[in-house]
Amino acid sequence: MTGSGAARIARSDLVLGTALGGGGQGKVWAVEKRLVNRKWPVAYKEYKPDSQGQLRIDALERMVAFLPEQPLAVGQWLAEHAAWPAALVTEGSQVRGFLMRQIPDEFFITLPSGDRKAAGFEFLLNSLSYVNMMVGNVTPRQVFGLLLSFADTLERLHGLGVVAGDLSPKNLLFSLSGPRPSCFLIDCDAMGLGGDWVLKPVQTPGWQLPDGEAPETPEGDRYKFALLAVRLFLHEQHGKDAAALRRMDGAVADLAEHGLSRTPTDRPALSDWLDPLRRAFDSAPETWPTAGQAGPQTAGAPTAGPGLFGTATGSTRPGGSRPAGPRGTTVGGQVPPQTSGPFPSGPFSPPRNTPQRAPSSGRAGAVAFWIMLAIIALILWQIATHSGSGSSGGSSDSTGQPGIGSTDTRAEQAKALHTLLAQNADRRRGVSDAVQSMMNCSDLQENRQVFENTADARAGLVEKLDALTLDQLADDLAQGLHKAWQSSEEADRAYVRVVDDVSGDCSTSAVTGSSAWQDAVSASADATAAKKDFVAVWNPAAREFGLETFAWSDL
Repeated sequence: MTGSGAARIARSDLVLGTALGGGGQGKVWAVEKRLVNRKWPVAYKEYKPDSQGQLRIDALERMVAFLPEQPLAVGQWLAEHAAWPAALVTEGSQVRGFLMRQIPDEFFITLPSGDRKAAGFEFLLNSLSYVNMMVGNVTPRQVFGLLLSFADTLERLHGLGVVAGDLSPKNLLFSLSGPRPSCFLIDCDAMGLGGDWVLKPVQTPGWQLPDGEAPETPEGDRYKFALLAVRLFLHEQHGKDAAALRRMDGAVADLAEHGLSRTPTDRPALSDWLDPLRRAFDSAPETWPTAGQAGPQTAGAPTAGPGLFGTATGSTRPGGSRPAGPRGTTVGGQVPPQTSGPFPSGPFSPPRNTPQRAPSSGRAGAVAFWIMLAIIALILWQIATHSGSGSSGGSSDSTGQPGIGSTDTRAEQAKALHTLLAQNADRRRGVSDAVQSMMNCSDLQENRQVFENTADARAGLVEKLDALTLDQLADDLAQGLHKAWQSSEEADRAYVRVVDDVSGDCSTSAVTGSSAWQDAVSASADATAAKKDFVAVWNPAAREFGLETFAWSDL
């Protein structure tokens, strides 16, 4: 295949309409008065000058010529599942970009703000409360259906010699509107065809392959598919723990764990996923398990154990399943914060595994005796406390804030800390979007301001945290949160330096090659570890007092 048969259209012959979007490589417009296959609206992607200089025109020609060379049924399928390049756009002798079909209407969502946005999988990789708010109710069955659709699509692409390479959650779109969930791929010029790539392949941060592995292989796609399967049930955009997926379906979890092997040849082919995903789709429930409730049991799944959002005692493992959201919320939803699952209305009480006998009369007398002693001790303690406080009426310092000898209860201190935590919830998403935009060399100065503002806000949170008295709570709570927010602030300020480094000469390689980028990656890793440690201690205490629990990424 030489690509010499690739269709070409002069840019001057195009009637450009609304700008549809853009990124680091180029900009996309709607094209008026043209259709792909005589039925689909057309979009035009024009490369920026720096991208044009790196463009492999021969590879793009082969992509354009590839689709019409396929049997009719294959070409029709590919055009229905991807925005594949359909024609080169030229200006004189130079290729400026290409035409493709526009994203179908069913692959858009309308946000609460009223904005219409492409339904990227990024929306689903978040807490259920966020997904509910942004997308609506998304059930476990629908998630398995989306994985089934994508596994089938990716397996067919591999059969055609196509490798996705950079499986970014922004470039994989979903639809829940039909009888079965379905997927649609965009940015197809970033895919590989027969080992050729139009532009040098890149990897989305957080979705990289194990160190030293080339990203341009079917085995790399299989690894990232397994990551996607795990993270859709973790309800987050990071993590590799398949426990939450295993609680829903053991067979699919087994595939995911093998798919995350550091040995590429050990990863199952996408075709191996299809039957287990079909069975999971047919049997999956329409609601997410609540705290202490296990999902459906399938081959390979445990017959008893922790529920999706924590164990029966209310503990949460760092890096494990997502915690539930505010009390009173319903479980389920779709797209980019987190929460879900009803909370107990009062202090959490672990279930008893054995029936409790009524105390004997002698035992009852002993209980009464010890209760009486406890009451006397409490009275004596209160007298001593009031007499030691003098006329000040308490142990507050001159500012009115509780001092070292604070008599605040654990519940009061937990509520004060919760108020501070709520101020920072979902701040991470704004930074995550800014990082991705910076990687695309888009809106650099706006992103810089996001990083600066977030860093300042986190510094303020640390100051407020240090002013709290938390002596009735676990000793490592304040220390862990202080480390988490301070490291996040350091990462944000490092991103500011990245923008300064690449302004005026930006490219993805310049961003990731900056020494400040490495500082940000290191600080982010420290922050993530500290956040996971913190929520492991905080969430059980929060459940005890009926407060909101948090995922590490909420902090």
